[in-house]
Amino acid sequence: MNPVVASSLISMGSNLLNRVITSSPNLSSTSSKSFYKELMQVSTAEKSISRGELKKEFITSPAVKSFIDKNSGDTLYLEERADGSMKILSSNGQSLVLSQGSVACATAKKFFELCLQDQVHLSTNRANAVEIKV
Repeated sequence: MNPVVASSLISMGSNLLNRVITSSPNLSSTSSKSFYKELMQVSTAEKSISRGELKKEFITSPAVKSFIDKNSGDTLYLEERADGSMKILSSNGQSLVLSQGSVACATAKKFFELCLQDQVHLSTNRANAVEIKV
C-alpha cells in the first residue's frame, strides 16, 4: 500500500475517532425544579394513606386476620420475598404467604415499604423484616 494513502487513512480514522469520543450529545436540559416538583407530587400522593391506616387495612384482610388470630401472643414479622409476594412469619415457626397480585399482598407491601422508609417497626431479630404489633 502506498505510504501516503496509508498515512492519510490513519489520519482520517484518528479524526473521526476524536470527533466521536469528544462530541457531547445535545440533550435538552430541563430545570431541576420541575423534577423536584414532580418528585414531591409523587411522594405526597404515595403518602396520602397513613401507616396506621395501611396497617389497619392489612390486618383486617380475612387471611391475615385468621393467621393473626391463630398466632395471638406470638411475635409476627412481615418480609418481602424475592418473587414479589409477602410473607408473615410467626415466632412459633408458622408462616403465611400472601401471593403477588392479591389485595392483601399489595397492602402489605405498601405498609412494609413505608415502615422501611420511615425506619419504624423494624425487627431487631430479623434482617429486612417489619415487626407487626397487634
